[in-house]
Amino acid sequence: MIFENKSGKRWVVVKSIFLIFLLLVLTLSTCYVLDHYGYYKFPVMVEWIHFCGSILLYIFVAYILVTIIIGFIRMFIIFYFVARQVRRKKIIHKYKKANRKILRPYRPFVSVIIPVYNEEVVIRRTIHSILKSNYPLLEILVVDDGSTDRTASIIRKEFAKYHRVHFIRKRNGGKSSALNCGIDYAIGDIIVTIDADTMFKKSTISYLVRQFSDPNVAAVSGNCKVGNIRNQVTLWQHIEYVTANNLDKRAFEEINAITIVPGSNSAWRKSVIQRVGYFEDDTLAEDTDLTLKVINSGYKIIYEHRAISYEEVPETIKDFLKQRFRWSYGILQAIWKHRKTIRKSNNKMLKYVAIPSLLYNYLLFLTMPIVDIMFIWALINGYVSIYIFALIFYLTDFLNSYVAFKVGKENKKPLYWIVVQRLAYRVFFAYITWKTFYRAIKGRKVGWTNLKRTGNNSFKS
Repeated sequence: MIFENKSGKRWVVVKSIFLIFLLLVLTLSTCYVLDHYGYYKFPVMVEWIHFCGSILLYIFVAYILVTIIIGFIRMFIIFYFVARQVRRKKIIHKYKKANRKILRPYRPFVSVIIPVYNEEVVIRRTIHSILKSNYPLLEILVVDDGSTDRTASIIRKEFAKYHRVHFIRKRNGGKSSALNCGIDYAIGDIIVTIDADTMFKKSTISYLVRQFSDPNVAAVSGNCKVGNIRNQVTLWQHIEYVTANNLDKRAFEEINAITIVPGSNSAWRKSVIQRVGYFEDDTLAEDTDLTLKVINSGYKIIYEHRAISYEEVPETIKDFLKQRFRWSYGILQAIWKHRKTIRKSNNKMLKYVAIPSLLYNYLLFLTMPIVDIMFIWALINGYVSIYIFALIFYLTDFLNSYVAFKVGKENKKPLYWIVVQRLAYRVFFAYITWKTFYRAIKGRKVGWTNLKRTGNNSFKS
């Protein structure tokens, strides 16, 4: 697996460098204290310490300001491409509506693959939501990756009479192997993937599939929504999902640089999956890995906001941190894995906008709590310029979410919690990002952690 270092030599080198640095800091601190209290004089060393401290302070302040400025620039670029995407989609929609009598609908056969592992709580409703789809030409392949609960018996008992539902059982090998097994069994030209805790609207598959009438389209990302808004943790995730889908996905579709097609709501051209080498299990983000393989091969990836799904998100902070660490670690693995092909890619927007944007998020999450501390410090000590700059950043951040809710025609009531959500998220994601880099450097194998299902998805299919 990417970043794994079985010998442990990398971690030994990093620890040695850290210990040497710590020893140097302690030595300089001791000399400074001895000089300050007159026990022993180190005039040259103290002067050098002051000089280095000033340089480091300037570098740190510059780093924070540059990070914030990049955030502003990124946000305005996103707004620009979102406006373009919305306008273009409206034109296409009007054209198709005006010519619907002469345009032949694109209706290939579709294979819906649901990989499952111990999903007895949620699998019934997920399969039923697909069976209610208004898309007629489909089969449902439920691939059981060695479940140890009642998942298999539930599927066999409840869905044996449905000729479109096919149950495949295999030895446990991970999500990627379950998806690949389903792809090999599939007879459809288009592969739709859905997680066991996710439910589709009746029209979702139809909206996903119609985009493949363009032969250059290799994948379509659906619009994932939170189906179990029950407490503050799930409400915060709802705000995040709306913002990410209605801004980032729209903007990156416009420049053909979508980097993540989520496995919970996606469609793929089967021939392209086979051509680029299927899903792989050397990262914890198999969907991101496949997305990067596809887009680096020169294909188009579309975001379809009308292809709506509702999924169950973590309801506790503990489960939220587990899930997001896996996402953060997996995405970093995928970027590292494809670093050479990205560098050589002909897709300039991917190379110079989308991937830097992803990496910027890591940079931002590493430092955002420090920006909050600076904001409070400036407020207390009367540093008006820093205070105003930070305040503008927070207001722009709110504007970002407000525009996302407006574009997505979402109820804006959750935005009352935006300040609390942003403050909490900054702390959570700082912890997750630092943990991601720590585990990546340490090189120990990081496994997949399944979250306990609650069955609290409130969507009625």
